[in-house]
Amino acid sequence: MLTPRFGITQTDEVVTIIIHAPYANIKDAEMYADGIDFLFYSTPYFLKLQLPGKIKDNDSFSGTYDCDKGDFTLSFSKVNKGEHFENLEMITSLLAPKKKSTVIPNIEVIGNPSVALADMSENNTNNSGNNCFPSQDNFVGSATNLINSPKYGFANKISGALAAFEDIWIKEIIDLPTPDVTPEVERKSLREQRELNDFSEEHYMADLMESDVMKPCLIYQAEWDTLQKDQIAFSKAEIDLLKELPNKEYLLNVEDVEKLCFNLVDILYANCYNHRTTFGENSSESGWTINKLSSTLCWFQNFASLDEVITACIRRALCYPLHRNWELSIKLLEDVKKVLSLGRKYVVKRFCEIHSLFNNSFEPRYILNQLYIKDFLIWLQTLPDSVIESVYSALSNVHPNKENMGLELVELEMAAYSVQEDFVIENAIHKMTNNIEALSMNGDKQKM
Repeated sequence: MLTPRFGITQTDEVVTIIIHAPYANIKDAEMYADGIDFLFYSTPYFLKLQLPGKIKDNDSFSGTYDCDKGDFTLSFSKVNKGEHFENLEMITSLLAPKKKSTVIPNIEVIGNPSVALADMSENNTNNSGNNCFPSQDNFVGSATNLINSPKYGFANKISGALAAFEDIWIKEIIDLPTPDVTPEVERKSLREQRELNDFSEEHYMADLMESDVMKPCLIYQAEWDTLQKDQIAFSKAEIDLLKELPNKEYLLNVEDVEKLCFNLVDILYANCYNHRTTFGENSSESGWTINKLSSTLCWFQNFASLDEVITACIRRALCYPLHRNWELSIKLLEDVKKVLSLGRKYVVKRFCEIHSLFNNSFEPRYILNQLYIKDFLIWLQTLPDSVIESVYSALSNVHPNKENMGLELVELEMAAYSVQEDFVIENAIHKMTNNIEALSMNGDKQKM
């Protein structure tokens, strides 16, 4: 059975469900609505939803089918007139029935994840459906969870998932050596050592001096610079992706939620770098860029603070991509803030883009979708807006500086400017010498 593309709108009294089913057999179309449950069936389509409020199928029900568009438009009265149904645009969270989480809780279920972020700013500164219908959730998890083995993936709950892949494939997308063996506590030190080895002083100083090359990236007006919240809408491709994801409940403790928010910022930073440096036009290297710049995706890194997240983001932005510039790195931090300020829906859109890039990558980056991106897409749709707002607020307390990057950036810049100054002086002396020689020759000619 196919899950049709759908959308839901509402007024104070009516909920309208629009179902795109161009190949439906209209004669056998069936519909059921009662309370929060809605079912639609018409070969080859099946849709089962759980709404955030109650509707009723009564005399006021209306339904039409547009043959040209292939759309069913079904309108139902709200049981409680004037009630506002939340999150009607979060496609995955409406799919039913809800399944138990594949992520096992350590301590407790967080009913309001915003609790986990309540003190983030301060801490960072201080360092029932009808069973006759088939299930819509067809997700099959292939990862295992091995006791005492290193963990990675969404919420750091997966282990042993990469054992089936050859090392040569894994190395294309993951820098962490032997991820199923290397202890988690060693990931940060190994990453930082690799970055020190890979950092190119010549590349950094060249980008520092060639300001004309960096200027287009810095002045580029990104999508989020002008976008307003009420203009944000999912594209057809994004809806098609979200409707195919399973609706899962994640049982997470406070620490899990906080770490996921740190991972979220890390991945968004990499996505913002790609968008700004390609001027909004993704390239064949876009998947590599996001993958490589994110410590979460490339090293399975978990962070202890937002300061640690941003330091890792900037270090990698100065080590690996084409443009390695401090001013650009700080600009990207402002980009992440703007993305977060646009709210959860826009963050979901950014992750939809990442999912598409990884799925269409020549290298096997679909593995990263399975380990991280899909679950982020599901989780984000159920996350309270207050959590995103808390992360945005906490980022305002992060003030990265060159001294803390561990790459001797200040010394390199002093050396670069010193060489430039010497070059300017040398050119001035050379020009002055030429002028004196020219004047001397002119004087000799006049005497003759």
